[in-house]
Amino acid sequence: MKKALFLSFTLSLFSLTACEKDFDTINANPNDPVSLPAELLLPHAIRITANSVVGGSLGLDVGPLWSQHLARIQYTEIDQFNFTTDTQDTPWLNLYIEANASYQKLIELGKSSGNENYQAIGIIMRSYVFSQLTDVYGDIPYKEALLGTQGTVYPKYDAQKDVYAGLVAELKGASELINTKAVNADGDILFKGDMSKWKKFANSLSLRLLNRMLGKADSPNAKTEMERILSDPAKYPVMASNADNVQLMYLAAAPNNNPLNQNRKTRDDHRVSKTLVDKLKSLNDPRLAVYAKKAESGGDYVGVPNGLGNVDAGNLGLARTSKIGDYFVAATTPGVLMSFAELNFIKAEAALKGVTAAGDAAKAYEEGIKASMTQFGLTVPADYLTVNKLATGDAARTQVLEQKWLALFGQEIEAWTEYRRTGIPALKVPTQNYNAGMIPTRLPYPSSEENLNGPNFKAALAAMGGANTMQTKLWWAK
Repeated sequence: MKKALFLSFTLSLFSLTACEKDFDTINANPNDPVSLPAELLLPHAIRITANSVVGGSLGLDVGPLWSQHLARIQYTEIDQFNFTTDTQDTPWLNLYIEANASYQKLIELGKSSGNENYQAIGIIMRSYVFSQLTDVYGDIPYKEALLGTQGTVYPKYDAQKDVYAGLVAELKGASELINTKAVNADGDILFKGDMSKWKKFANSLSLRLLNRMLGKADSPNAKTEMERILSDPAKYPVMASNADNVQLMYLAAAPNNNPLNQNRKTRDDHRVSKTLVDKLKSLNDPRLAVYAKKAESGGDYVGVPNGLGNVDAGNLGLARTSKIGDYFVAATTPGVLMSFAELNFIKAEAALKGVTAAGDAAKAYEEGIKASMTQFGLTVPADYLTVNKLATGDAARTQVLEQKWLALFGQEIEAWTEYRRTGIPALKVPTQNYNAGMIPTRLPYPSSEENLNGPNFKAALAAMGGANTMQTKLWWAK
């Protein structure tokens, strides 16, 4: 009996020791993984990126209202540049913490697995997000951003010109990194694993950035870099048709429907701006029927002036003013990050500035108009290009930028950015406004930065030459 008890005790001790040895494995929760495959990480990151620039405060209010594509007919304060802290805080948090932290992880997973294509996708999307952040706020944490797990929890801010130069270099590297290895199409909800389109996106996005750098004394290499891309389409291809548009194809059902569609289910606060309606009417432009709806009470397209008070806006009547066109409020309307039309207007402006490889300015201008109209299923009217033939000198640049503004309907941060950069079109500041009589030049930094990264926050404001206001011109606008 003593022998039996001793044997039982020995077996129990052995079992206990074995359990302790395999404790981590036995107690691992299979529903709470410590790592995530790249193809599962990417869809969330792309979706939060698109939703942040197509929907939310940036895509529904800041961009369209301050570029005067849309106007508010209810709760008009933000159309007068008066808004809550959520407007400036949420985009920063979503784009840094949700989107770019995921792209950073994707890059790391690509490196550890030897998958150059995942690295390239991560770099391209991270660069896109950084470009949106700097275009909205100005100087931002860039080189030291996303390094919290490595001990850098108080990142310094980089000057916008350095962010731009860094992004162009990163996009060049990403384009050259891409190879023919397959990417899981289930994870790539932008291009379904087509790496040739990722390469085109990288180079087209570079041209967007370089066009803003062009002619600035502290960016002497911008013209050379544009020539590098445009003179070697085999190595640095760019978008060649609307089929290459960078856009997220939304689905019919929530939560994967277009954010504007979701907003319209419970809200009716926006109308098409009078500024836009008047311009399209003056050109007899068929895009008016896509961008806007005729007033429900009957009659013509009726735009709403920007910046009206709530009473004056309400008196215009919900049924007597033009809602956003059906195309843009549909559930499956794509969220566009960059379009072929935009690329053509970039080339047209660059050609006017002396970039030889950009080709003929008039041809690129006309191709931009065609691409914009065909993007929405329209045919260019027979006399449209003749009536709106590209002029010369300053008038030509104005034409290019006005047509670009029209084509950017739906790409609202770009429309606001291009207006801030160029002052074209000549938008009128609302009579009632909360920004010292000027259309905002930036969003203020979020309150979280002042509270959590105070010294670097203050240094950034000092470097930009002002307080945390909406009146500081960004680097590319000076």
